[in-house]
Amino acid sequence: MLKQYLVFGIFLFIIQKEKITAKIIAEKFEISKRTVYRYLDTLTSAGIPVICEQGRNGGIRILKSFKLNNIYLTENEKSIIKQALIAQKERGICVDNIIEFFS
Repeated sequence: MLKQYLVFGIFLFIIQKEKITAKIIAEKFEISKRTVYRYLDTLTSAGIPVICEQGRNGGIRILKSFKLNNIYLTENEKSIIKQALIAQKERGICVDNIIEFFS
């Protein structure tokens, strides 16, 4: 799978779960934890506020106030993604947390 698809998939996965560990991300995407952290660095370099908290209640999350804006996607791209997410929601898949980021 191409790196950009993996990075975007990880981004969506983190949004959906709100807070998650690198171990769970690594298992889900069948990559190493080290690769997870490299991809998180890629997200951070792209301006996405990835928060990594250590400790017992730690985890990885995206800053709640973050919204995708025109810098990252065109209006057409945002519309296509939002329509796909709404279709998933209609099929009973919980995507509410993800839809917020495309508003």
